[in-house]
Amino acid sequence: MPERAVTTLTTRLRRALASATAGACVVAAALSVGAAAPASAAPERTFKVAPLGLGADLPNPLRGQYRWLGAEPTPATVTSNDVYYRDQVYWGRIEPADNAWDFSLIEAGLAEAASRGGKFGFRVMAYCPGCWMGSRADLPPVTPSFVPRQSGGDVPDWGSAEFLAQWRELMAELGRRYGDDPRLGYVDVGGYGSYGEWHVDAGTPIPDAAGLAVVKAVAEAFPSKHVLLNTMTSVPFTLAALKANPNLGLRTDSLGCPDMYSMVAADARLQDVWRTRPFFSEWCTRADPILGAQQVRRFHVSTLSSGNMPWQVESLTAQQRAAYDRALATAGYRIRLRSVTLPHAFRAGTRITVQTSWVNQGSAPTYDRWRVELDLVRTTTGRTVTRSLGQPLRGLVGAGRDKARLRTSGLSRGTYDVVLRVVDPAGYSAPMHLANAGRSSVGGYHVGSIRVR
Repeated sequence: MPERAVTTLTTRLRRALASATAGACVVAAALSVGAAAPASAAPERTFKVAPLGLGADLPNPLRGQYRWLGAEPTPATVTSNDVYYRDQVYWGRIEPADNAWDFSLIEAGLAEAASRGGKFGFRVMAYCPGCWMGSRADLPPVTPSFVPRQSGGDVPDWGSAEFLAQWRELMAELGRRYGDDPRLGYVDVGGYGSYGEWHVDAGTPIPDAAGLAVVKAVAEAFPSKHVLLNTMTSVPFTLAALKANPNLGLRTDSLGCPDMYSMVAADARLQDVWRTRPFFSEWCTRADPILGAQQVRRFHVSTLSSGNMPWQVESLTAQQRAAYDRALATAGYRIRLRSVTLPHAFRAGTRITVQTSWVNQGSAPTYDRWRVELDLVRTTTGRTVTRSLGQPLRGLVGAGRDKARLRTSGLSRGTYDVVLRVVDPAGYSAPMHLANAGRSSVGGYHVGSIRVR
């Protein structure tokens, strides 16, 4: 055979072999994919959960209205379980003499909050000019006698080493006693300024370095609690305090007044703090409820006081009452479960995917570590298997979705009711009230039914 013909035949044979090899690879790959694929995917079902109206009461901790100054909830239909003390627990009452402690009123506040299933918060004032307790001979002064004063008056010597040492000692003792108490929700820094509000109208103001030391003493005494600084401080000081203390949030005492008489409205960086740290408030004595409702949304306020507002609810116009009700309903987190998606039938022992969809209708996220759990309840026996879905709600703003893989070991064949609960890992607070209908007596929400094969 001529050399050219041999070359042509060889080329054809190579092409044919390559084609056959490629075809065999395609067939092998197809067989391989087919072998790896499951025999059948577990069909999923999405269960919708009925919502509550926006005005429905959600008595969760550290949101909405809290009890202050002995004022009952306003209106009476609103649940106020959290309790805040300030006038009752001023420095001279807690420590009337150096290292002579009286924590009875803090104990009373904790007990009151616990009796309602709420959280307690407090501020220790070191100076309260013109306050009611100053006219009572039977009560100790607000500023203890062992705290140094500025020359020629009653104003504490804020920047002195002795003042700072006594303040640190007070906070350390409070932290030792209550730093791990689940009844305690937050501590207002207090300490400096008239009424502990971080402003003075007499004497020499506190130097920034000493002010940061006052804040640090509280934040370090209560590392696992929310600590709040009044926003009447300067912007640079507030930013420095926030940077130095990761558990520090903000507070204003004047909701419903222009700019809340605070520095938050003046700086975009402070307006962004709410994304990771709480912003609590109380009504201004000259508050406008319409402006207050706008500020709750604009500044993402979590809590409002039950007292101090300059009105009776019954005297408000229809527009004012609607705004006030809206402020109460939307302050803080207001979380609704939209749906749960999971296989409606599966084999016991396999892992399944559970998808949840949520929406936060409130002004701010929750800043606590709530855990979402699924209870799988055998319909014939009531036997319950509980699985955790983790903590998808912390920091939730607007709408959100979450996905978790669950073990199904321990489940026998049969039909199960699916119940969702949002629980406090510490076991103190009741399961979270969601903005959903159908809450059970133990705080669960029935989602639907599934079948284990």
